[in-house]
Amino acid sequence: MKTIRMATFAAEVEARKRELGVVDYEATKEALRNKGGTRTPEKRAFLVRIEVRAKAA
Repeated sequence: MKTIRMATFAAEVEARKRELGVVDYEATKEALRNKGGTRTPEKRAFLVRIEVRAKAA
């Protein structure tokens, strides 16, 4: 398995989006964003653990 940093991944995604002509309008991003209203308690706990680990890295 290959490990990459989140910043590297995000930069690669942005580059691919530019190549494909995908435009990020704020209204579009907000409409597509997952607000998490139906997340299970397990998923919420999982996301908290991810955030804690990311901050510690």
